[in-house]
Amino acid sequence: MVNDEVEIMGQKDEYEVVPLTPIRRLEKRMEKMETGKSMTNLERLMDKILDMVELNQRIVDEMVKSNQSLREDLYSLVGKIDSLQKKMGNFIDIVSDAGRDETGGSGMKEGMETLVKTIVESNKAIAEGNLSIVEGLGSIEERLKKLQLSSGPARPTTLYRPRMTGLPRREGAQK
Repeated sequence: MVNDEVEIMGQKDEYEVVPLTPIRRLEKRMEKMETGKSMTNLERLMDKILDMVELNQRIVDEMVKSNQSLREDLYSLVGKIDSLQKKMGNFIDIVSDAGRDETGGSGMKEGMETLVKTIVESNKAIAEGNLSIVEGLGSIEERLKKLQLSSGPARPTTLYRPRMTGLPRREGAQK
């Protein structure tokens, strides 16, 4: 047996020693509630509970409205995504068709390569011709300067010399 327990012999009921102060407080509180003062407190409590229930109902109503609006937006979004998916499919088909045309047209590609080669060759020939013309003009200019120096001081002559940009210059050529 524990020191706090007391056993009464001959009875089958169990007993426990409990302090009476908390029990007396509860009894006094119940008496106050049974009197008129606590009825107003009870009414205030009920009013607060009813206000909370009304507020809760308004919140639930707003949530239902928001939920419905969200559903409508999601349904329209699904339609827009389907439309976008169709457009993307069409775009991919166009790109793949263009790719097939590009790889399938090897004869056209070879024709373009030969055309480009002939254009490059003709440009090189034109550049070489221009270079020989520039060299010829340079030699003519030198001869004229020699003639001018040997004939004495006469009036100065300036020769028109077109500028050829982008062509390689001959060594010793004047600007």
